[in-house]
Amino acid sequence: MKKFATCVMIFAGNDSEMISKLAKSIAHFFVVQNITEESKEVIYAYGMELLISDVLNTIIVLLIALFSHTLPAVVVFIAVFMGLRQFVGGFHANSHLSCMFTLVMVMMVFSYGICNVSGHITPIFSISFIMIALPIILCIAPVPHPNKPMSEEKSVKLRKRSCILAVTLSVVTIALLVFQYQKLSLYVSSGMLLSAIMALLGHFLNRGDNSKR
Repeated sequence: MKKFATCVMIFAGNDSEMISKLAKSIAHFFVVQNITEESKEVIYAYGMELLISDVLNTIIVLLIALFSHTLPAVVVFIAVFMGLRQFVGGFHANSHLSCMFTLVMVMMVFSYGICNVSGHITPIFSISFIMIALPIILCIAPVPHPNKPMSEEKSVKLRKRSCILAVTLSVVTIALLVFQYQKLSLYVSSGMLLSAIMALLGHFLNRGDNSKR
């Protein structure tokens, strides 16, 4: 697994430039083939860059899950995290490299750390995670992207959905513990905790950026 992680990081070392070049090449191909207008080439290149990055990140997640034999756990963990993140918001990496590096580190901690927590202390971790995550989400969600200002109406809507989903997932975590699905409760609460941590990071980093302007 160490060899795999090393290979991922070597690949990631050149990914920002490589992804950008590939995206621009695809966008230019669309223009040459009259699939899109030349004036929209930059827009297509940006969209393609995001798509390629998402595909690569998904591949990394699946590979780590398969190598660590934690695919079902990872699916639950990522589903909870992404479900919350679309409403809660939070930290966004400045480059594909830092995003990929963060993803690898998170997946390694989850797959080889959280997934191996002993059964008898799983409830302690699950309850602790939701006790940390829930107040953070309720207090600061949503956390907007610094480059994408959010209207008051959208902010209120996202806050309501964030709070409802966070409370619902907390109840689900407790219910899973009650019905002895302890590992599953840990995966759900771990996704909540990661979402809260990303929100907290985004909240303070965005505030720091705004103070410099």
